[in-house]
Amino acid sequence: METMKKDTVLSEVPKSERKHWFVPATIFGGLEFAVPVIMVGATLAGSFGLSQIFLILLVGLVFIQWIGNSLQGYLGAKTGRPSSVIARTSFGAVQARFLVGLALIILNVGWFGVNTAVAGNALAAVLGINYNEQWLIWAFLTLIAGLLFALPAVIGYNSMKWTDYLAVPAGLILIASGVFFALRGTGWEQIVSWSPEPSITFFGAVSLILGANVAQWLIASDYTRYSKAKLKDQALIPLGIVVIGFVFFMTGAVMSVGVGNADIVAVMQELGFPFWGFIILWIALWTSQLVASYSIGLAAANMFNINSGKGRAWLTVGGSLAGIVLALVGILAYFMDFLILLGVVYPAIAGVMFVDFFFIRNREWVDKKGWNWMATLAFLVGAIVGYMTQYQYPIGIPAVQSLIISGLVYYAAMRVKAKVKPDKFTEIKTKQETPKVS
Repeated sequence: METMKKDTVLSEVPKSERKHWFVPATIFGGLEFAVPVIMVGATLAGSFGLSQIFLILLVGLVFIQWIGNSLQGYLGAKTGRPSSVIARTSFGAVQARFLVGLALIILNVGWFGVNTAVAGNALAAVLGINYNEQWLIWAFLTLIAGLLFALPAVIGYNSMKWTDYLAVPAGLILIASGVFFALRGTGWEQIVSWSPEPSITFFGAVSLILGANVAQWLIASDYTRYSKAKLKDQALIPLGIVVIGFVFFMTGAVMSVGVGNADIVAVMQELGFPFWGFIILWIALWTSQLVASYSIGLAAANMFNINSGKGRAWLTVGGSLAGIVLALVGILAYFMDFLILLGVVYPAIAGVMFVDFFFIRNREWVDKKGWNWMATLAFLVGAIVGYMTQYQYPIGIPAVQSLIISGLVYYAAMRVKAKVKPDKFTEIKTKQETPKVS
């Protein structure tokens, strides 16, 4: 309970409590122990061979995702604060609390619901229960799974890292078993020679990869606030995501060749997994669930201006229960739509935060009261561009375009506002001076 009391939200994490880069890297690796990662890998196998999928992952995870995570990670380490609080500088305290905070809550409640639903499916499979027909029993198992997932996140950050040390190895056992059973059932020759007719474009595939990960451009600082603001550390921490992501996406692709299903539990049943495989799946899911549950509490605490570990814990409980409800009402059936939504909205928020921190605020965090309408404008323009290039006129990589456009619009809007009608948001506060943007 002492950890819960210390795990505050609004105040900076003291330098004395900063951890070695390996700790947040391990938690970041846990982010990739998620159902959408394996399922997106399975989806890609429906349109591409393994060599093409490897190239897609190289572009999506290494050339794009790594950069975004490192930038957001540095924001957290430099300020010692979570993303919803860092956003107060650019969006203003009121807007950060409600717009950014609500976006983060929706994101993480959705993730928690998706993974809890799959955990319920896995437990049902272990007990020989048909989760498509015996709803009441499945719902009870899903409820128990969700509550157990949330418990370490309710206690706090230090409890989470020890759970991850157990769950990450379990995930590695899961993927090794997946490859083994896939090779036994399908054969290496068929897997290597797999070359289906593409139903999506190369950039569309990259967008799917980013959709499963792009939210990290916004929440990475929730965990790197406990790390050191060193360039080396922030470059190394995303290794957890890149390495585990590569392995999990590829495993999903390999497992689905010849099975033709993106439902990980159905794929495992088709491949002939024994009961222990579903138990390991449940343990491996714990990592991504911890991250989702913990981030719910942080964002909600910022929204309601609560700066106590106990308050954050109760908000984490409430958000996790909301995720369990989503699992029970069937969010798993809409997970691809959910991923696409993330790829449109969250990069637009991150673009504003990046430009404000690095190009306007001189890497200083300042708690700006009120609502910055220039940030609102930039966010809306970026989100609209992402939506249009995703749905109306498919071109390029919508997540990247959304981030770049929102950042450019924000910078231009702030320069104009500084000249025409300067206010507290156009003031640049540093340790030495407080000049205006010009």
